[in-house]
Amino acid sequence: MNRSLTPATKTSFRELRLATSTAGSTYAQELKDARRTGAMAVNIFDRDLFSPLPETDSQSEIDPYLPDEREQILNGLLQHKRHYHTFVFHQFWTGCRPSEACALRRRDCDLNYGWERIDKSRVSGRQDGTKTGPSNRQIKLHDNLLPVLKEHVRFILDPDAYLFTTAQGAPIDENNFYKREWLPLLRKLKIRPRPFYNTRHSYASFMISIGARMNFISAQTGDKEETLKKHYAKYIEKLDPQRQFVEDQTRKVKNPHEKVKNHFPGMPAPSPQK
Repeated sequence: MNRSLTPATKTSFRELRLATSTAGSTYAQELKDARRTGAMAVNIFDRDLFSPLPETDSQSEIDPYLPDEREQILNGLLQHKRHYHTFVFHQFWTGCRPSEACALRRRDCDLNYGWERIDKSRVSGRQDGTKTGPSNRQIKLHDNLLPVLKEHVRFILDPDAYLFTTAQGAPIDENNFYKREWLPLLRKLKIRPRPFYNTRHSYASFMISIGARMNFISAQTGDKEETLKKHYAKYIEKLDPQRQFVEDQTRKVKNPHEKVKNHFPGMPAPSPQK
């Protein structure tokens, strides 16, 4: 194949490059003039003006869906997107990464013993390993999730079939699901949009709120205990089930400047110190 260019073709390319460069320079100058004269108050190329929506596992912000939002979402799916109800229910009640759930096959799910094997992920149509070595794990399926999954797999006979698919039967792509299904549902339900990945944060924060041990949450999510404590520090304090008990006990401690009554049942109150 002759890859050389004729003189006429080279001339055409030069003219095109020159025209493109001139148009770009003119546009850039017009923008500068608009900002200088005050016709445009902001620089549209300023990155701080844009806050792109996170879509993948790279998002690290901890902003979970609250329990009432979780229930509203699940009920909304039953009404409007029933096909995806089990997929989302699974995410809210396992804490696994969306990429891990998208890679699950029927054989990875043992509903007799209530376990699920996590050893792969699927991102942008490509299957790979999990995010980190410790992420390879076997997780416990909670009692409320088991009947939902059992109903879901009744007609999945092939052990290598994907556990969760689109309505058309294709493997779920996390980004497509987020754009086409998740965001429209949240807007319909008037729930503040957050990444689908944050269902994982919802699980971890809820487990903390009901007093689950850190080693159990770590085994379920594949995160180290140190990582959980670092990422969920403010939620541990906010959702600590013992916190109200502690506050109640501190209220029982009398102000030393107040007169103490019935310090101990059956004993007279001590005299205030002078």
